[in-house]
Amino acid sequence: MFKQVPMVEIDGMKLAQIRAILNYIATKYDLYGKDMKERVLIDMYSEGISDLTEMIGQLVLCPPDQREAKTSLAKDRTKNRYLPAFEKVLKSHGQDYLVGNRLTRVDIHLFELLLYVEELDASLLTSFPLLKLPP
Repeated sequence: MFKQVPMVEIDGMKLAQIRAILNYIATKYDLYGKDMKERVLIDMYSEGISDLTEMIGQLVLCPPDQREAKTSLAKDRTKNRYLPAFEKVLKSHGQDYLVGNRLTRVDIHLFELLLYVEELDASLLTSFPLLKLPP
């Protein structure tokens, strides 16, 4: 449609735009919450995950003279804004998943982010036992 990737062909449709693709697949495979309240939480947490993922991803393209400052900012936001928020959500309802009591697309999205954080600086994860990656 927009002559760009990602593009997925599924169920006789050609889908573009990552959020549309993710929402369709998550809905099809029952990974998008049981009701509107769960879906809005999934969307909200996913947007936060996307914000931090983008910040970390931009470090690769950052000019060398800005890399140290932007890396420091990404680490600060990771440790003091984003990971505490996700740890708090998990702690508040005592489940292994961010929304409800079963796997949703946001848990997969969070796992991907945690892999990026581990690559950035694994020590950032040490203060967040509920977000600890498996060995």
